[in-house]
Amino acid sequence: MRSLVVSRTPLRISFFGGGTDLPGYYRRHGGRVLSFAIDRYVYVAVKPGWDDELVLRCGGLERARTADEVSHGIVREALRLTGHPSGLEVVSLSDIPSFGSGLGSSSAFTVGLLNALYAYRGETRPASELAELACHIEIDLLGEPIGKQDQYASAVGGCHEYLFHSDGTVTVDPVDVPPECAAMLDRYALTFYTGRTRRAADVLRDQRARIDATEDHLHVLKEIVTDGRRCLAESDIARLGELLHTSWETKKKLSDRIHDNEINSTYEAARRAGAYGGKLLGAGGGGFLLFLCPPERHNALRAALRGLREMPFRLSAPGTTILVGAPDPGSAFPVTWTAASRTTSERDGCDGEVRGG
Repeated sequence: MRSLVVSRTPLRISFFGGGTDLPGYYRRHGGRVLSFAIDRYVYVAVKPGWDDELVLRCGGLERARTADEVSHGIVREALRLTGHPSGLEVVSLSDIPSFGSGLGSSSAFTVGLLNALYAYRGETRPASELAELACHIEIDLLGEPIGKQDQYASAVGGCHEYLFHSDGTVTVDPVDVPPECAAMLDRYALTFYTGRTRRAADVLRDQRARIDATEDHLHVLKEIVTDGRRCLAESDIARLGELLHTSWETKKKLSDRIHDNEINSTYEAARRAGAYGGKLLGAGGGGFLLFLCPPERHNALRAALRGLREMPFRLSAPGTTILVGAPDPGSAFPVTWTAASRTTSERDGCDGEVRGG
């Protein structure tokens, strides 16, 4: 056992394909999502407790004698899965204000907690295993009506296309973003916090109930992934922004809970100010807005959205990492890509060599 373990797990920005990672869709048609991990993180610290109690500071203070008595669902199930019945202190911190941001913070916390708990035991797990265990906790054990993209994006990091197959397996396909395109994205991309949070589950339950009626729209969202990859390969940021706009307009048709007059008004103000296009990140209803906008129009965009807080960020952050208390020297570098993409059913890792989870 380590005396202290600290994990760092990235949040994500999903560009295209969101919604097709829900099992109600991908089990019939297969799903595709293209997303970036970003350099905004969830941190989880695990250390020995003063006594046999469990002391949790994860959005609030909680004390329990055993894992079974923990009321925080994600923490309880992660402690059970990793074999930590008592005698620990767990603390979480985040670079963003709260859950409900649209940046996958709940899943990032789950992945980072699992990584930290295994590292505390002196063990490592491949990124794909951490992702699947996080899915198991959130979807199977806690019954959240969410998809699988966030867990993989946080565990693996970087920029990838994730393919969700009808049998539940996931292909992790690295997206080759030319250096000039990566630099342009960092200059053109802006995010703004709406000041509103929401439980993704509330929006996604409605979206899930409407999958049969909105199937054609989901097909469109999935096909946009191909065009999005082409734009990245060609460093065509203007066209990428237009695709974001098309994707957002299509996504709004999945559920009335995704958007409202206030969100629509803010989005249109950004477009009038010069943004090529954008979207509300995550399930919808609140959180962060993403825009691609020429740098010379940034001041106009900021003026149009005055009152909303901007969040600077960079794309393509590494996946979940052990910062303190790594079980071996290599575990501070979680993923090294060395081969063509494969499904999680084909090997124990994702694509390439996985070191340290």
